Amino acid sequence: MPALTTLEPLPLGVMTSVREDPLAAFRKVQELGFPTCQLGNPPDQYVYGPEAGEWTARLRSAIAETGVIVTSVFIMFKGHVWDLVDGPRTIGLVPEETRGERVVHACRMSNWAREVGINAVTSHIGFIPEDPDDPRYRPFVEMMRAFCRYCGENGQTFAFETGQETAATLRRVIKDIGLENVGVNLDPANLILYGKDRPLDVVDLIGPYVFNTHCKDGVWPEPGGKLGREVPLGEGEVRIRELIPALYRQGYRGPLTIEREIIGERQIQDILRAKSLLEEIRAVTLQP
Repeated sequence: MPALTTLEPLPLGVMTSVREDPLAAFRKVQELGFPTCQLGNPPDQYVYGPEAGEWTARLRSAIAETGVIVTSVFIMFKGHVWDLVDGPRTIGLVPEETRGERVVHACRMSNWAREVGINAVTSHIGFIPEDPDDPRYRPFVEMMRAFCRYCGENGQTFAFETGQETAATLRRVIKDIGLENVGVNLDPANLILYGKDRPLDVVDLIGPYVFNTHCKDGVWPEPGGKLGREVPLGEGEVRIRELIPALYRQGYRGPLTIEREIIGERQIQDILRAKSLLEEIRAVTLQP
């Protein structure tokens, strides 16, 4: 697989998924003009069952043929409810009731990523207790340390995708895990959608730990338990024109990965507009 180090700083990317035709998915990334992508959790047949090896080989072939660099794969767990009411008991590896089976899946995904040649994994881990004296906190940290060590043995980094926790809590967890391969997949919109932080207020706090990004935008949630609303990049409260240079000053040189969580032609239009916006921001940020 081509190496990210062969690209200039802040390469553009897009979140993508593979279904029945991985080559078509990667050709689409290529046609849109992106040198990199993040890969969503693949369908089960790529990871489990007697035909998993064949599906994985097709994916590897698609990556090799197009030359698109996969900067991370996202681990998804079944049963998530994406809101502020049921989310705490259903999202990620924090809920103890579902943790066992989900850790097994996470480890299998790490193994699968190694087979594909992907050296980074990321996931929403859930509503991490903000109080370090909460009785759930230490067992959670010990579990995450074991899983992140497992990823390290597979030659991978692990990145917490931002959203359900404050930046201060996330920084503390990373420091408590205490492994060099652990960092952040910064989705600034999620900080807003979950009502946790304003991205520019916390970039100094977590910027040094950012491994990857989701360039997405949104507005603050209204009362009632629903998440805030996602909007096209540049039209929300993320302040992306200021955020990217701030990340760069913190030492970030990794990909700027667009995510637009809608479907249809409007999604492609918004992705291309986001690409133009990021190209403009990138050019200004990289000026000597």
